Amino acid sequence: MKILVLSDVHGNIVALNKVLESVSHDAVIFSGDIVDYGPKPSESLETIRKVTFKSVRGNHDNAAAFNVDCHCSQKMHALSVETRKYTRKVLNDEQLSFLKSLPLTESFELGGKRFFMVHASRTDPLFQYLKPGETSKEKFVEEFGGVDADFVVYGHTHFPVVLKDVVKGIIINPGSVGQPRDGDPRASCALIDTVSNDVRIVRVPYDIDIVAHQIVEAGLPETLISILRQNF
Repeated sequence: MKILVLSDVHGNIVALNKVLESVSHDAVIFSGDIVDYGPKPSESLETIRKVTFKSVRGNHDNAAAFNVDCHCSQKMHALSVETRKYTRKVLNDEQLSFLKSLPLTESFELGGKRFFMVHASRTDPLFQYLKPGETSKEKFVEEFGGVDADFVVYGHTHFPVVLKDVVKGIIINPGSVGQPRDGDPRASCALIDTVSNDVRIVRVPYDIDIVAHQIVEAGLPETLISILRQNF
């Protein structure tokens, strides 16, 4: 079974659709942050709701749903506050209720494998950053060492990583579909082969110009366009 792992769409329906049509898969799981920053939160939400086997709530989903602070990085905080106003205006009550209903963690079986999924970390499901290169092996063990799963999935950092031989399962952060921040503007996702246990990060190019037009059309800050192009 091929499982497509997604995270951090952030209202970028163009990138999301391109990933779904470009990467062959049997099932989809999503580790949070459907909304904020991007111009198409409603379309992104409906697509995620339709295609995913399991999803968890991200800090931006939580912020939009409950109209609270996202506690994101200082660098992105002002943009988050600004785009959340737009997100809450665009989403209807039922869609906001859906975001509220998303669990903080999920433990499940798929393709004969056991999964644990969270947006940020086990001890702090919404807000803690476990960024590769900045997070020690000991911290990953502290967070996920007690998890009985073949695959441990998280998101939040917008940086992809696959870690083997750290805890019992393979730790996966698929990176961000809608707003990568690792220097590569292509949409990022992960693909798991449950037969071979192979995990690979997949990058998918998409038309950023279309999203740029949508951002302008929505009246969102044009700084978001520079971020998508990795000029920030």
